[in-house]
Amino acid sequence: MKAATKILLVVVGLLFLIDIGWRVWVWHHYAAGREVLKNFKVEYLHTNDWSGIGIFDAKSDQPIWTKFDIGHDSNSIMESYYFRGKDTFDVTVTSNRPPKYGVFFRGSGKSVTWWLDDVGSGLFTDRISYNTNGNFYKREIWYKEAWHLVDRRNETNGIVINGKWFQLGRDTNGWTIETQANQ
Repeated sequence: MKAATKILLVVVGLLFLIDIGWRVWVWHHYAAGREVLKNFKVEYLHTNDWSGIGIFDAKSDQPIWTKFDIGHDSNSIMESYYFRGKDTFDVTVTSNRPPKYGVFFRGSGKSVTWWLDDVGSGLFTDRISYNTNGNFYKREIWYKEAWHLVDRRNETNGIVINGKWFQLGRDTNGWTIETQANQ
């Protein structure tokens, strides 16, 4: 019985030493990872029925990256990338559809221009500009290899080409002209 106890104590002692050695090795091996974790924090997010996760700067609390599940039925995911705490690039992926993109160019004050690929055509089809106060300034669409200012008439979006107003429509490739009006 004494021999069995001694063997058991030796085995437990060896396991204890192996465990300590393993913990010391892991501590030194992942030192860089611990340093990174001092600068960033991960948070679970929930807003407007969207659930997500975000990476934030630990010191300033500003976002760096977020990912949201944005639809119960649509299976859509939106990833956003930030620069100095402000949204600069969004990608939205929905099952069985091409990804949609948004790029945000910031100017002075609250001015910003959004470049959007709302239909997932692989081209930026919309530019929306806001002035230094953050108020809507203008909207342009990409049609026939050129940017056109959107001219809203009778609560309908259109563009003017060669002095004629055309009502806008959408398809999977971007903007189309639906009808011509004599306005």
